[in-house]
Amino acid sequence: MAHRRLMLIVGGLFILSVLAVAQICSCLMCMCPGCQGQCARNKRSFAPPPPPCATKLQSSMLCVVPQVYGVNGLYIPNPHHFAHFQPSQTGFQIPLSVSVGTELSLVSGASPASGVLFTYDPTLHTFVPSTTESYGPILAERAETIGKHRIFVAATYQFYDFSSLDGIDLHHLPVVYSHTPFPVSVCPNPSDAQCDASKPGYPSFEQEYVTTQNRIDLKANQVTLTGTFGLTQRIDVSVDIPILDVGLGITSAAQIVRVAPQPVPSTNPLYATTIDGYYHFFNANNPAGSLDETVSNSKHATGIGDVVFRVKGTVLNYEKARVALGVDIRTPTGDEENFLGSGAIGVKPFIAASYPGRISPHVNLGYQYNGDSVLAGNLVTASEGKLPNQFLYAGGVDIAVTRRLTLAADLLGNRLSSVDRLRTSSYVDINGTTHYGVPQTMLYSGAVNMVDISGGAKVNLWKNLLLTANVAFKANNAGLRATVIPLGEISYTF
Repeated sequence: MAHRRLMLIVGGLFILSVLAVAQICSCLMCMCPGCQGQCARNKRSFAPPPPPCATKLQSSMLCVVPQVYGVNGLYIPNPHHFAHFQPSQTGFQIPLSVSVGTELSLVSGASPASGVLFTYDPTLHTFVPSTTESYGPILAERAETIGKHRIFVAATYQFYDFSSLDGIDLHHLPVVYSHTPFPVSVCPNPSDAQCDASKPGYPSFEQEYVTTQNRIDLKANQVTLTGTFGLTQRIDVSVDIPILDVGLGITSAAQIVRVAPQPVPSTNPLYATTIDGYYHFFNANNPAGSLDETVSNSKHATGIGDVVFRVKGTVLNYEKARVALGVDIRTPTGDEENFLGSGAIGVKPFIAASYPGRISPHVNLGYQYNGDSVLAGNLVTASEGKLPNQFLYAGGVDIAVTRRLTLAADLLGNRLSSVDRLRTSSYVDINGTTHYGVPQTMLYSGAVNMVDISGGAKVNLWKNLLLTANVAFKANNAGLRATVIPLGEISYTF
């Protein structure tokens, strides 16, 4: 009885061993659809790459672009081999999100001290509205303060329709997806032209790639509520509270570029990695012809942005020249995962110099230190990175055309020393072959100097009530840019 039981156990183990060996062999010969990876052409197993976004970020606006083809990226619906494609470069979502964070780190509302200034009248022994000076710049800063115990309030509206990123049209942004590489080290058929048994390499179907043309629509409506209080005749304190409405959408048109000879004959061992002889397709019911696919993804968010606090004091107050020092402190109150804030604290000391009068030139210099934010981090791990610091400069003139009308013009600059940027180049496949005529975006590191030209007017509607209109134009293509940024503001000084 014991002998029979022992024989059954040995027989069972023998059968299991045979099945295991058969499974391994069939995987090595690429004949088993159930094998993980590239049908495991050698004894290694290949884990799929992680999703483009960490789980905690997958529902955020940060991941609208990298997840345009789904939570797991660009997969081809072939159950017989691991047909996953990923951007041949790291992707354009990194400079895109960093650029958005950089833009949001500068709450570019109208100057909180632009408006009616109050000066001391020794005859009346009180502070009265100045009639000899302009209403000040619009986007730049002047050295003057609003006056002791005076209050300035304003509501500013701006609209951003971002159209380019480092000079690349966001409506025509080319990205190439290459096959996740699994090098061959065991050849199922050494005589097969697709496989070189003498050295590891990539079978021709892994050299296939997907070209995409992407349209990104990124728009933001921003209302900034500003309040300024004159602590003394020379010191102002201010607060800016931005409220944003942001929408981000992407439409991607993809096309599979076939390299391997297809259809694969049914006698070829690699036939088991195909459907009807074809490796890559968008529709498993039509593997021969479904080479094109258009997908889209979008998200919308509304909320409070990063609140900015300011202290500014006039340190030199000559008759023909005034100089002020100040500091802005930006608090990370906005939701950075949905592009409502920078996600990092910011500190910006600055200096402002101006010449008082009906024709008033002004110059600003500042340096903004930024902290860490997920916008500059790794989306796969949801880790944070440092937002780039910024050197800011501005210069212009405001002119009191009449007692009720001031015109203002400025040149505004923002320089970042080293950030991830984008440029276009020809696609290079996994074997190092350059495909001229197949454009792609690629990352590089470099300085960014963004320059805008601004022009507008301030009109006195009634007493100390001002209406401001302004338009800023991009003067170069560096960074994330809107061609035109309109601004409207209503303000009053008490």
